Amino acid sequence: MSTTRKPVSPGSSTSGTDQVFRINGTRVEAFSGVAADLYALLAKGKVEEYRRRAYERRNDWPEPDAIDDRGASSIRPDGIALAIRVVPEQASPDDRFPG
Repeated sequence: MSTTRKPVSPGSSTSGTDQVFRINGTRVEAFSGVAADLYALLAKGKVEEYRRRAYERRNDWPEPDAIDDRGASSIRPDGIALAIRVVPEQASPDDRFPG
């Protein structure tokens, strides 16, 4: 598992982790994270400010189809993102979720 920065919408990124694993022999990649600026607030212990900013942005998160057409994705109103996809058979490290 590694810490990564992935785009959520143009001009933004997330801080989180991604992991590649197998389900019934099929390689799958999963990513979970939170908007980088919101994560920075949590890392500093500024939970109330995180909640306020996440609430202010709850309608600004992209729709799942606007994020990545290679798998399923979701962004909760609090800014938490989750994405999962089947890894192409000839995948290289550069073929992971864009970031």
